[in-house]
Amino acid sequence: MQHHSLSTYRSSSVITLLQLALAVLGIWFILHSWSSARAEGQLVLQQQNQLLMRETLTALSHTAGYLLENDQLDGLIQLTAQIAENPFLHDVVVYDANGVRLSWSEANTPARLMYSPEQSLPLVPMVEEIRVGEQLLGYIKISMLHDKSLFPGYDFWQQLMQQMLGLFLLTAAIGMLIKRSFYHFAERYQANRPHP
Repeated sequence: MQHHSLSTYRSSSVITLLQLALAVLGIWFILHSWSSARAEGQLVLQQQNQLLMRETLTALSHTAGYLLENDQLDGLIQLTAQIAENPFLHDVVVYDANGVRLSWSEANTPARLMYSPEQSLPLVPMVEEIRVGEQLLGYIKISMLHDKSLFPGYDFWQQLMQQMLGLFLLTAAIGMLIKRSFYHFAERYQANRPHP
């Protein structure tokens, strides 16, 4: 009888350890999935923002082309200043076909300084040709701020991910409570069960 009780105790201990291991593995999997989804979501937001900025840059190159074709340098300077007001941008520069700067924003500095590894402000350069028909009139370059907090929908995404993490933790807590209640119920059932 004692041997049977010892065997039952060992079996129960093994089952408990397996349940604990599965619980830890499940929590790790949930947190890992959450972290991966969060990173992928931020990457999608970044790619969408860059695509939108690229389309905007293409449209601006057409306007700059019209101004260059008609020698409206003052208009080009005004356009550059207006573009630079975009909170997603650090600086804007317009070059002629030979690479000579025609207009630039106040924040513009040499590229070796702006894009160096020591630069604390991460920037993403984008360049678009300025063409009228087949004629190349120049280039327009922007430096986009690589700041996730500026991305459209970033705050909403952060809130959503925090809510998901909260739901995961709540689900885990409820699961533990249910398991504990079931365990106590099983113990009471075994204690009250009539023995032959």
